[in-house]
Amino acid sequence: MNRNIQLVEKSLDTISPEWKVMLVASFTKDGFEYDLFAKSPDEEVVALLAMVNAVTLKELEERT
Repeated sequence: MNRNIQLVEKSLDTISPEWKVMLVASFTKDGFEYDLFAKSPDEEVVALLAMVNAVTLKELEERT
């Protein structure tokens, strides 16, 4: 999904100029996809998102 990062970030700035971290999700013919966007490299936020990502992927794999 994340083919044009600058366009997505510009869209997020338009929707919510004060965004810090945003999850952008979509359903495609291949299934569920999502990307995480972080406006600033906050180490705590990055670590939390990595942990959530790992747990989510594991749960999705267990369901299939």
